[in-house]
Amino acid sequence: MTFDIAIVFAVLLVSVVLFATDKVRHDVIGLMVMVALGLGGILKPKELLEGFGNQAVVTIGAMFVLSAALMRTGMVAALGARLTGLSRGSPARFLLLTLCAACFLSAFINNTPVVVVFIPAVLTVCTKLGQSPSKFLMPISFASMLGGSCTLIGTSSNILVSSLSDGAGHGPLGMFEFSKMGILMVVAGMAYLLLFSRRFLPERVTLASTAPIDSVKEYVTQVRVGKESHLIGKLPKETFLGSSGVSIVELIRGERIRRLDKENILEVGDVLLLKGDVNKILELDRQHEISITPDLAWDKGDIKQVEMSLFELMIAPESPLIGRTCKNAGLRAQYGVSVFALQRRGRHHQKEIADLELRMGDILLVRGPMESLDQLRNSNAFILLEGVHEEVVEKHRAPLALAIMLAIVALAAFSVFPISVLSLAGVALIIVTRLLTPGQVYRSIDWTVLVLIAGMIALGHAMGKTGALDLVANILLSWVGDLGAYFTLWIFFFMTAALSLLILNKPAAVLMAPLGMILAQRLGVSPMTFIMAVAFAASTAMATPMGYQTNLLVYGPGGYNYKDFLKFGLPLNIGIGILVCLLLPVFWPF
Repeated sequence: MTFDIAIVFAVLLVSVVLFATDKVRHDVIGLMVMVALGLGGILKPKELLEGFGNQAVVTIGAMFVLSAALMRTGMVAALGARLTGLSRGSPARFLLLTLCAACFLSAFINNTPVVVVFIPAVLTVCTKLGQSPSKFLMPISFASMLGGSCTLIGTSSNILVSSLSDGAGHGPLGMFEFSKMGILMVVAGMAYLLLFSRRFLPERVTLASTAPIDSVKEYVTQVRVGKESHLIGKLPKETFLGSSGVSIVELIRGERIRRLDKENILEVGDVLLLKGDVNKILELDRQHEISITPDLAWDKGDIKQVEMSLFELMIAPESPLIGRTCKNAGLRAQYGVSVFALQRRGRHHQKEIADLELRMGDILLVRGPMESLDQLRNSNAFILLEGVHEEVVEKHRAPLALAIMLAIVALAAFSVFPISVLSLAGVALIIVTRLLTPGQVYRSIDWTVLVLIAGMIALGHAMGKTGALDLVANILLSWVGDLGAYFTLWIFFFMTAALSLLILNKPAAVLMAPLGMILAQRLGVSPMTFIMAVAFAASTAMATPMGYQTNLLVYGPGGYNYKDFLKFGLPLNIGIGILVCLLLPVFWPF
């Protein structure tokens, strides 16, 4: 083993540890890999940065934009909102419809936004059906993986494998090259999910469902102390407001807001900001104890009020709030909401949460006015888990967005143009037709994924350049090579699957695809069998939360823990692996 190979293996080992422990952001890991390889003299600057110009990176970035355009038209959101009616009150029918919808959409749209939209839809429907979301969210994540494995654009790992195959001289993979095996995987996987999800998944509750019913909605209004009020001359704590179920939030006197302390005796004309049930506030008004201020006067029997509601906010994968504490997140200043509970991977934190550093997947239970809903919904910092499924934005432009996506799929299927060129053309059309503004285009791209992939491409290039891949291939063949290509394929597939579960599927695909091609060359068989093995192993990492980003998305809302994924996902992972290994030589002969 040379010194350069030792450095590459050290970088690989550290990267795997960082991925597995989830202590460092994934894009930071990618940057650290490139820095280590550059400072170690393993790669020259041009070689180090080749990943950023890789056609797979460009294509994946463009697919983020195309998915965002479809989401903005409200097509997926509208579908999620219709699930309640279509299910007709049957949890089994709801599970079937949801899994089929998520599976189909994920074949053509990036998995992550599909799952993001289905999370709030599922939470709402489960509340209406009296079902636990934990029975549905993990299956939706798995269904999106199965659907994504059916097409080239269904998952970014397929695009990566296609690019690596093309770069090695074996040609790119077609749009529906994956479909023969993918459809069989969908049938087997969906049967497993439908038969065992509601039977074996744990029954967990979401954070909002644990809140007291009487705290779900309150009302805030301004009232004025009248001339005949018994409040005059009393301290706030001496009044009947505390026992009436209404509390004073603020005292406004003239142009100033006063503190509620012993020095502030209530006077005529004082304006009180009261919080409580609106009927109790109106009852006080009818008793002439208080009167509603002129700007909040009656209007056809209604009082102008600020409705205070609970919202569940899940910290998004690339949220700027990650690493910041609850008290420093600035939610009150920016959105007018306050945090009073936090859920982290199944555990509730209701005390001393102010100093907790936020992580991806954390769920914040916040309280604020309904006017904050639009701001919360449009923020990139978190995913609104309640109410977002009802939003349909620019639905009249849905046919245009759908036509662009269908054109890309059709042209790519007939290999008229490379998928990278077609996806860029789709982005250009989206901007020209104003489906998205340039700013929205840049915000829709998950730059963390692109930086991570670029770093992993650099690591894969370094392993090939230094001979590390040849060394691994020689060791593997010395162990199992005598057993033949068929047995080696099985070992290689489950090695890739295990690595995908340990780290993310995209780094696993980048690292294992070159190794698979070397193994095929040494065994004297077609490399396509091993290339497709990498694609299917990387796109079905179900047995751990960190194996696939959609697993991390449902982790918090479903109240899952690590063991839940292991117990329910591992049998499916193994079953899919056996099916793939049996049929790979049939569809792509040695």
